[in-house]
Amino acid sequence: MLVIAGYGYVGKAVYEAFKDHITTEIVDPQHNDNKISDFKPTYLIVAVSTPQADSGECDMSNVFDVVSQTDTGCSILIKSTISLEGWQELKQRFPNHKITFSPEFLRAKTATEDFLNQETIYFGGDEVDDWIEFFCLQFINVNYYRRTPEELIVSKYFRNSFLATKVSFFNQVYDLCEQLGIDYANVKDCVTQDQRIGTSHSEVTEERGYGGHCLPKDTNAIVETAKKHGVDLSIINTAVKYNKKIKK
Repeated sequence: MLVIAGYGYVGKAVYEAFKDHITTEIVDPQHNDNKISDFKPTYLIVAVSTPQADSGECDMSNVFDVVSQTDTGCSILIKSTISLEGWQELKQRFPNHKITFSPEFLRAKTATEDFLNQETIYFGGDEVDDWIEFFCLQFINVNYYRRTPEELIVSKYFRNSFLATKVSFFNQVYDLCEQLGIDYANVKDCVTQDQRIGTSHSEVTEERGYGGHCLPKDTNAIVETAKKHGVDLSIINTAVKYNKKIKK
């Protein structure tokens, strides 16, 4: 049996992928009254929210709560976004649990489609082989990569931070074009025709800057992690400050 904890856009995507392959139950207080203790799952996929705390860090209290309700014999896969500090605390608090991490890179509006059509899946942690075998129920012709959980956590944050910085970059291009009376659309098209740059995240919206579920909290979280280790992520930090300035 598979239990999915969390039924947001990630949880729904996971459910659609595996519901026809294995008995699947959903545990989410906003969706139903089910509890993990109601079942004895062989597999648990954690897709609960990890919002931004007031400090800017990743709040993993929902993940800790889910794992605390799970037996040590269950294989746990975390798809929620987590921090380095949170991963370390997770392993310290639950040393006997078998926990694997696999980052997701889904867009909120097309999450299920993105999940079903993914070409690459990353795993790191205690039971990578078991989870690759499990995912082969649905995903046969995909590339599976093994990394450490720490490498995957940082990779997830930096991938989203790069996209956020790219949004900020093009918003600044827009600022200068507006000041000079130059057509931004024509400049953007010329710049993004370079295949090394590309067109993604180059649209300047009426709301300005970047938003959504992931980019704001992931950029803040990696900046806070870096601070704790004495590293100044000045480029990302500048993008964060600029985004706060222009965001409507």
